[in-house]
Amino acid sequence: MQTRRLFRALVSVAALAANRLAAAGPTPAARGPNVLLLMTDEHNPRVLRCAGDPLVQTPTLDSLAARGVRFSAAYCQNPICVPSRVSLVSGRMPSNLATFGNTTNQTYAGITTLADVFNTAGYRTAWFGKTHWGEPRFQDYGRQGRVGRDAAADNDETASRLPQDSFVSPWPIEKNPEHATADLALDFLTKNRDARFFLGVSFVKPHFPFTIQQKYYDLYAGKVPAPRTGEKLVATLPAISKQEREKYGHAKATDADILRTKAIYYGMVTYVDEEFGRILRRLDELGLRDNTIIVYTADHGEMLGDRGIWYKNSFYDGSATIPFIWSFPQALPPGRVVATPAMNLDVFPTLCELAGLPTPAGLEGRSLLPVLRGDSDGRDRIALSENFRGNFAGRMIRTAQWKYFFYTNGDEYLYDLAADPGEENNLVHPEPGRGVVVPAHRALADELKARASAGWVQAKRTVRDLTGQPADGAAPPARKKRKS
Repeated sequence: MQTRRLFRALVSVAALAANRLAAAGPTPAARGPNVLLLMTDEHNPRVLRCAGDPLVQTPTLDSLAARGVRFSAAYCQNPICVPSRVSLVSGRMPSNLATFGNTTNQTYAGITTLADVFNTAGYRTAWFGKTHWGEPRFQDYGRQGRVGRDAAADNDETASRLPQDSFVSPWPIEKNPEHATADLALDFLTKNRDARFFLGVSFVKPHFPFTIQQKYYDLYAGKVPAPRTGEKLVATLPAISKQEREKYGHAKATDADILRTKAIYYGMVTYVDEEFGRILRRLDELGLRDNTIIVYTADHGEMLGDRGIWYKNSFYDGSATIPFIWSFPQALPPGRVVATPAMNLDVFPTLCELAGLPTPAGLEGRSLLPVLRGDSDGRDRIALSENFRGNFAGRMIRTAQWKYFFYTNGDEYLYDLAADPGEENNLVHPEPGRGVVVPAHRALADELKARASAGWVQAKRTVRDLTGQPADGAAPPARKKRKS
């Protein structure tokens, strides 16, 4: 009898404990990891201290890389904003979704997006800041359009993209759209600390217009090195890059314009690093860091005057490569640097595998988890990118050693990045007087072109033909005068 009473008492205590645990919700480890996807626009990945730049101050991202894995050869799928972002959220090459230029009308009909996967798994999903990808169905948005418009009105921020028009911001940091976006992220983390969440935070900076507050500019004024340029680098540009260089008036920028703009750009990078620091500190304060997958990427790079050109749009590494950092203490080693090619296209399947969620059919990237963990060197992996500019269409392929890209007008480039990381010696079109093309290089270029072209959708080659609107490379707007 006493044994039965004792058994019933133990059962009651166990049931009470179970009810209390159920009421409290699952432990973080039991409920699966959170995801924090940090993103910027137009960040040249070489402008990071952890990537070897001795001047720039990026302590937040450096710390993230030290606690995780950094890729040194990651690429976007189109070096302009909208197609790159569409690719990230859909896991498909943008041209396969008929996204060729900067129009944001993508609906993803019949496609399972990154948001869909995490919505279905019971996550609270939100994206704060810049979107520019249509409607992939995140539950919450940060109204970046409103924030951006209010900031432009408050700040009198010029619409000019020209390096000649770069300037020091006369308004306080709190008026930057990125600050408002970070505030939204902080509030979301606090309110959802006990939920599973997928949070995207996307800043516009360091995208043009080139402007930042005085204290960030002062860090770099008179210190940044001049960009690499000269007659040879300009003369060997693809025809479309030469056209856009002329269109944007890049050659008209003075040395003072160039150095001021580059210093401002460095200041913008340090500024966004500080805003990311606010977000990661809140994650730490809430005790969520160890159970949160953190990814930092960008939609494309910035040429920063290298080869005499600015912005994105090209397949040179300054434009087509992206910063790519992964941190997840439960599963990934700290301080690892990976040189294998990777892509934003790989983010979708990698997050699915890391979070233990089903990977939908039709994704064109591959999970990076074996490479992240060090189980594979990834030497068989490639990166693809494409671009549609005016009457030119082009594609790029990057392998462990080689980069090849071509345009429909016949321009083509082959670089041995192991021997020529600066992309100065085009092996399929040597400079005059440098000899003929080596047959092995010609054969390799043909092979890489075939691989890059496989399944490529390029039925319509101009963005105007596709959308009825000018491309991102349209003529720059009339320059506005700022108030004194």
